[in-house]
Amino acid sequence: MEENIPFIIPSDIPKVYATGAAGGYSETDFRVLLYCEEAAPRDEVLPAGKLGVERVVQSEVMLSPRAAKKIAKWLTESVEEFEGKFGEIPGEEKE
Repeated sequence: MEENIPFIIPSDIPKVYATGAAGGYSETDFRVLLYCEEAAPRDEVLPAGKLGVERVVQSEVMLSPRAAKKIAKWLTESVEEFEGKFGEIPGEEKE
């Protein structure tokens, strides 16, 4: 039934690019912070090899538990489909 519901996508919808996510949950909802990792600090002289990184939050997404589960399922299926077409996505390197 759900796939028959049309989407209306406004031309001025905000777009967010994220390199990672963090967050948590409570009894009533999930909170996801989408962030990008950027060089830090800026506008100061840094010793060689001391370039730092900071995570700049781009957006906060609040989800009901049901929506979080549906999105997790959709995202897992989408990643599996992507990897089937293009090969395995490398995982995070361990420090």
